[in-house]
Amino acid sequence: MSLQRPTSQRSPQHRRVAVPPEVGVLGPFVDAGVLSAAEVQLSAAFARLRPDEHDDVLLALAMAARGPRLGHVCIRLDDLLRPSQPDDGSTAVELPWPDPVSWAATLRASDLVAAAGDRPDGLLRPLVRDGERIYLHRYHRAELAIAEDLTRRAEADSTSDPAVEDVLDALFGHDDTTSPDLQRQAARTALRGGVSVIAGGPGTGKTRTVARLLAAAATIAARSGRSPRIALAAPTGKAAARMTEALHAAVLDAETDGMLDPTVADELRGTTAVTLHRLLGHRPGRGYRHGPHDPLPHDLVVVDETSMVSLPLLASLLAAVRSDATVVLVGDPAQLASIEAGTVMADVVGPSEGGTGPLAERVTVLTRSRRFAADSGIAALAEAIRRGDADVALSLLDDDLDDVAWVSSADAPDATALDAMALDAMALDATVVSAAVEVVRRARADDAEEALRAAGRLKVLTATRNGPWGLSQWSSRIEAGVSAALPEFGHDRGWAVGRPVIVTANDHVNQLANGDVGVVVDHHGTRAVAFHGATGIRVVPLARLDQLESWWAMTIHKSQGSEFDHAVVALARVGSPIMTRELLYTAVTRARSRVTVLGSEAAIRSAIERPILRASGLQGRLWS
Repeated sequence: MSLQRPTSQRSPQHRRVAVPPEVGVLGPFVDAGVLSAAEVQLSAAFARLRPDEHDDVLLALAMAARGPRLGHVCIRLDDLLRPSQPDDGSTAVELPWPDPVSWAATLRASDLVAAAGDRPDGLLRPLVRDGERIYLHRYHRAELAIAEDLTRRAEADSTSDPAVEDVLDALFGHDDTTSPDLQRQAARTALRGGVSVIAGGPGTGKTRTVARLLAAAATIAARSGRSPRIALAAPTGKAAARMTEALHAAVLDAETDGMLDPTVADELRGTTAVTLHRLLGHRPGRGYRHGPHDPLPHDLVVVDETSMVSLPLLASLLAAVRSDATVVLVGDPAQLASIEAGTVMADVVGPSEGGTGPLAERVTVLTRSRRFAADSGIAALAEAIRRGDADVALSLLDDDLDDVAWVSSADAPDATALDAMALDAMALDATVVSAAVEVVRRARADDAEEALRAAGRLKVLTATRNGPWGLSQWSSRIEAGVSAALPEFGHDRGWAVGRPVIVTANDHVNQLANGDVGVVVDHHGTRAVAFHGATGIRVVPLARLDQLESWWAMTIHKSQGSEFDHAVVALARVGSPIMTRELLYTAVTRARSRVTVLGSEAAIRSAIERPILRASGLQGRLWS
């Protein structure tokens, strides 16, 4: 893995970041687009504190600060020095890297660099050297804290309750020793206490498992005359809302099947998920309310969509959970990681097979997908992408499958590329516009509920916001198509009735989360937005909403946690740094019944063969 990723050489007169003279060594790295203003100013601050500090240490500090901006928890000097050819076809930049041997020796001798395991001595040391890895102090502390906490929870003695198996029999059925029920196994592991990890792809039953786990915990506690204190959390408001919705649906299914006592079912329906920040009591500028000195009161804390959780946030959560409480981490390790530093779900789940470590008996990977049929093309395509097998993925896309389609295109760099596609692209355009027209028609017929359903049936998912095949271009194309089909919509300026919208920031006043979606309606002569609520359609006056944008299409990042009957995946061209295996996997697995991939063979192959590589030491601390 290379952390360098330089772009074409820029001349100093076009430098966008001012480089103070005390850190002149960083100039070439700024010119090449490697370092940003934040990294330069951090190094400059320490250079002013330590006027005699070696340039190599200031460069290492800037590069270590750059790492988290790209998702890395740490850096490795060898990775920085390894030659890297830019993906965009530009000429690689020759940068004045220090000699690796002398660079390492200089860092070992610097007072700004602490060695892992050193006792605190009161000096301000922003860097930590741990083996071959260099960390900012904050990230090293967070990584160690997570590894130590999870190890302690995994190794804690747990008392076996003889009632557990009876309860699991009632909720999952009797276990078959020849073919164990992995969902039941995951629930049993969580009921041991300490820590449990439930991993799996789309439709493998993670939510069903959590619902029955909670039911088992509540049933066992009720027999002792107590009620367990349960917290459900997710990294975003949208993910928390979906977790609540899915959990309540799973509880209803279990109750309908006669597997759940009505009293326990009512108790679980009263449990709702919140964001991790809200659970921890986030106080802007002052950190979190809950921590080691004021732990959370809950006995069981379940975190969904853990792949989206950053390393510092997971460290804060574990520090706030009582030592005798249970933590359950749920998610898909193959999905996109947090936009911040770390790949915690992938690190915690560990190697796919053969790994040993404290979590070896605490991780359950659900493998049987219940969303897709055995012959599902979507499932086969997702699995090929997850494995990194581009040949199989392209073969599946090229086959005449009922649920998978591929609109191949030239990998053209200009905004007219989409218009230049063949007839199949034109047919795709017509399909997308037709779906959007249906949303508008339903809303204008005062059928908000069906308009919302229609808005979720087909969705274009884009790799980027701008550029060819990006969110902006698709949104403009769809809106133009709708206006041509429904002139009254085109004549209605602004937030026209029928426009689908997405909330772009948490809105506590209106009880809306970033990512909530709705449709503009006419509510008693006033423009409003209809949203799905806990008890049906909820209407919020448009005048009370100021963080909205049109939802004709959405980025793949924004789509995490969502599902659509038909997902149209619009890829960026070859060379786009955002195109990765995890991005394509996440997009494809948003589809329930059909997925259409729009992009060139080269773009698809490039994405599948390029997994996200983030420098981290967490997996190595938990697994061997």
